[in-house]
Amino acid sequence: MLTPYLIGIGMDLAAFAADRLWSDLAAGIILMAEAVMLGIYFYRKDRCLVSFRLLLSVFWIGGEALGVMKLSRLHREWTIAAWLSFSLFYLLWLLSFDLVTVWRKRKTEAKSIAAQAMSVQEQSGQPQMSSGQDGETGKKARLFGLMFEARSREQMQKYLLYTVVIMTVIPWAAFLFEAVWLGFIPLFSIEPHAYSYFHVSGVHYFTVSSCFAPSLAMIWLLLSKKEERGKREYLILAGCSLASLLIPVLCVSKFFFAFTIVMPLIVLLLLGPQIPTRYLVTGIGLVAAVFAAAVVFMTASRHYEPGYLDSVFEMKNSSIPVMIQYVYMYIANNYANFNELTIALAQGSVSQLWGLKQLFPVFALTGLKFVFPELTVFYQPVTKDILNTLTIIYDAYYDFNLIGVIGFSLILGAVCAVISEATARKTRPVAGLFYAQIALYLMLSFFSAWFSVATTWFWLVLTAILWLYTSFSVTRVEKRDKL
Repeated sequence: MLTPYLIGIGMDLAAFAADRLWSDLAAGIILMAEAVMLGIYFYRKDRCLVSFRLLLSVFWIGGEALGVMKLSRLHREWTIAAWLSFSLFYLLWLLSFDLVTVWRKRKTEAKSIAAQAMSVQEQSGQPQMSSGQDGETGKKARLFGLMFEARSREQMQKYLLYTVVIMTVIPWAAFLFEAVWLGFIPLFSIEPHAYSYFHVSGVHYFTVSSCFAPSLAMIWLLLSKKEERGKREYLILAGCSLASLLIPVLCVSKFFFAFTIVMPLIVLLLLGPQIPTRYLVTGIGLVAAVFAAAVVFMTASRHYEPGYLDSVFEMKNSSIPVMIQYVYMYIANNYANFNELTIALAQGSVSQLWGLKQLFPVFALTGLKFVFPELTVFYQPVTKDILNTLTIIYDAYYDFNLIGVIGFSLILGAVCAVISEATARKTRPVAGLFYAQIALYLMLSFFSAWFSVATTWFWLVLTAILWLYTSFSVTRVEKRDKL
């Protein structure tokens, strides 16, 4: 159990020493080796390509490796605060994940022992204490005057098909409303940053929710039996999935497109049967090829002037192909942006915000940002204004410095452990949507402060609604008349 911690601490210290005493490239190679070693370790331990521990190890530390190489003239030497934040986030997240996993495992084992003891007691004819439930333990629950009764597999399957259609129709209606209201569609606009302006407040949340439809279609396929799938169902699933893929292309959003095609793959790897290696490699290769082609197409569709990206990235070696520059800066510059924040806070050019950055979703989703705009608009220290994507811990550090990173890491690790354990039971497959979203946030942990983004919380609430709708029938409990 100590192995990943020893690898993490030892190689982080070695990378820090190499960065200070030797070269940026050597530090990057050490961190990349760490990412590979931990990825292999957690794959052998979890036997799952999309386990939370594997994903964070590979993508966070691998991204850190690219960042520390500083291949752009925009990137400065990392501060000690930046090094500490990057290392503590990973190690404390992992510690929290492991501790909560062990605690929940022991709790489950204790319940199992108690259940076995009760069964023995029942067989011996001894009286039992009432559990206070309705006689169908785990099948019914009361909350706020409502009775939640678990649906059967066949019922879940039917309601899942409804949700696939719903999560296609509503986003398309929202997209068309935005297109008419704003008077343009980003794909057909000559403006290089058209997608940035394609946003009607409150409506765009529904537009980008089209990424759920392909994942729900995948869950339906995994839940249903082969003999239950007819041409009608296949046509509905295929049509809705393709229609949902079209929206991010029309919006010219690579991030949105990535969510739409990667989430179903995560669901398949998490909930599906064991896939032979050759098919798995082929499938991942096809998804990667589709995504790469889409990235090239959407980048070209943004109508950048020749040499524009070269001038933005300011690479030390200008002979590196533009698409490689793009991928590198897409990942590495976010660590540099975090480093800029640590420098700005240390110099006093910005001040800690004491929670206001991380409370932004509350201000956004309640509309308070329009009433108190001064509480939601803050200067973000970055390498260049146009390169303004951030790491997952940026806002936590902005709010509470290193203490914020520590608290955020521990909370996120605990939540991930609970979601991982709950999803592993596979009793309510739509819960896989929660897992797929968190998995993507960990994969793209280098890209954004996800949990300070209003869309993240909108999606999580929407997922909870879809989970309840497909998993439970809800009826009002009639109150008994008092005598």
